[in-house]
Amino acid sequence: MKKSSLMRLMYGLLIAGLLCAFGAAPTFAQFRLFTQNREDIKIDTAGFPADIQKGYQVFRVKCNECHNLDTSLKPSMSSAQWAFEVKRMQNMPSSHFNDVEAKSILNFLNYDELHRKSLNKPSATTSAGPVSAGRQFYDAQGCESCHAIGGNGGSSGPSLSDVGKRLSRDQISQTIQTIRTGKSSSMPPLPADTSDQQIKDLIDFLATLKDN
Repeated sequence: MKKSSLMRLMYGLLIAGLLCAFGAAPTFAQFRLFTQNREDIKIDTAGFPADIQKGYQVFRVKCNECHNLDTSLKPSMSSAQWAFEVKRMQNMPSSHFNDVEAKSILNFLNYDELHRKSLNKPSATTSAGPVSAGRQFYDAQGCESCHAIGGNGGSSGPSLSDVGKRLSRDQISQTIQTIRTGKSSSMPPLPADTSDQQIKDLIDFLATLKDN
């Protein structure tokens, strides 16, 4: 009798463990979203300054704990956006890097942005002709790393394909101003030197997106 009861208890614990495992899967999945659409990005650090090489090594060790490194290197962002992203990652319970290591990671990401990525940025033209100033500013800020237009771009933020239909120009303007001043908790602030004309150009561009 005791043996039978023990077997039932062990069986019950096994079932409970399986249910917990499958129940936890959706929560775990949210940390895998950033590792989709992997690319094979090669970086030769031989010519990097010594401090940037060190930053790259910290980046490899710390960021690889949760993210595929190729995907982490894919987005193109401004210095302010990278600072926001590194701080956001540092504040996550699963992160294991301090302020000194965060600064080292950020230095590498900014260096990579100004060198490797700047060489790969597309020219401001498309098959349809020159791209608007607002679209150029949108691209320069790396907005496509989180938002998609016409199916192209990231998925961690809402699609902007029809933002011009969903929101009025005033609503778009209010949203952009909130981001510009750093009052948005979900979006990194725009660069401090962003001009009023650049803001207007960006709003003009977004207002045209009506998924036609």
